[in-house]
Amino acid sequence: MGDLSDRFAELMARMAKSDADLFRTIGQQNATVRQMVDDLTVGDQQPLPIKQLMQLSVPGLLPADQCELKALKARFGKLADAQNWLEAQIGKAPKKPTWAVIEQTCRQAAWPVMAGGKASSPRALTAAEIDERLAGLEQRLQLRLQTLESLLQLIAEAVVRDR
Repeated sequence: MGDLSDRFAELMARMAKSDADLFRTIGQQNATVRQMVDDLTVGDQQPLPIKQLMQLSVPGLLPADQCELKALKARFGKLADAQNWLEAQIGKAPKKPTWAVIEQTCRQAAWPVMAGGKASSPRALTAAEIDERLAGLEQRLQLRLQTLESLLQLIAEAVVRDR
């Protein structure tokens, strides 16, 4: 039992050393990233005004004037047509959306999060259902990543332009 205790203590010491090395490496990488950001920004530069930050907001699936309910109804005619178009753009709709949900989705480029109905499913999910859900999630995440990349690019361009 004493040998097992000694081996466990040795293992814990090695893990603590590797954790310390990991945290040191992460700290060095964070310092490097901070330095790179500091090099890109001017020290006395003021942050972007709120009006400019609002202009950098997430772009919708359609231009703002086409996201109005009246324009959406004129463009698609039927709710089902609008839903089909949105599903082709960003993935499966949560339940049956209304025109208000369609309008919000066009503005935000993502389906709104719906409150969960049941606490648990009455049956287990099949592998195909899990794959389908993961594919939808992956599509939404890819869209959000692309949006974040565009925002970061706009911010970087604004910083470079203001130099």
